Amino acid sequence: MKQQEVILIGAGGHGLSLAEFAGSQITGYVANEENPDMPGEWLGPDSCAPELIEKGNFFHMAFVYSGWPLMKKRAELLEFYRSKGAKFASLIAPTAIITPHSRIGEGSAIMTGAIINRATLGENVIVNSGAIVEHHCVIGDNSFIGPGVVIGGFTSIGKNCFIGLGVKVSNGITIADNISIAIGSIVNRNLTQPGIYHGSPLKCTKI
Repeated sequence: MKQQEVILIGAGGHGLSLAEFAGSQITGYVANEENPDMPGEWLGPDSCAPELIEKGNFFHMAFVYSGWPLMKKRAELLEFYRSKGAKFASLIAPTAIITPHSRIGEGSAIMTGAIINRATLGENVIVNSGAIVEHHCVIGDNSFIGPGVVIGGFTSIGKNCFIGLGVKVSNGITIADNISIAIGSIVNRNLTQPGIYHGSPLKCTKI
């Protein structure tokens, strides 16, 4: 079956990582400036989106984060494209493992070596290289699961969350919307207030 061709939104590190396994699907990219390392044609900045959408193209959000809250700019870009009628397609690495009872929302990225085991992902979620999302987990829209993250079963992660590289989340944890967790942290309690959490035991440094 032919894989869906897409236009990437963004041309930074995540876009280049997507191109490693999905280069043949990427027909072009939208970005503020051209990146000669990207596959496909540079189509211009986001202002060209309406014309591209009108032509029936599918998109994939390759821009990840900027500023605080970390996922806010990405969420705003997604809303801009959706308001113009954009359709989003998922990109899944051939080495990713997704079990039959998992559910992947449209526009999501499942990167090299990631494992999704009977879990449910919302729209435009990123599960990065080598991350593990265990059984009965639910990941909210527009959340980022970093490389090497391990999320125990029956965990719920809200929308617009950023789970940094190597974070470990215990079974049955609830993480609210708009929370960022720093590299290497261990999460063994529920997190209900937006902010940046780090360390073990966890501390919140910014709300």
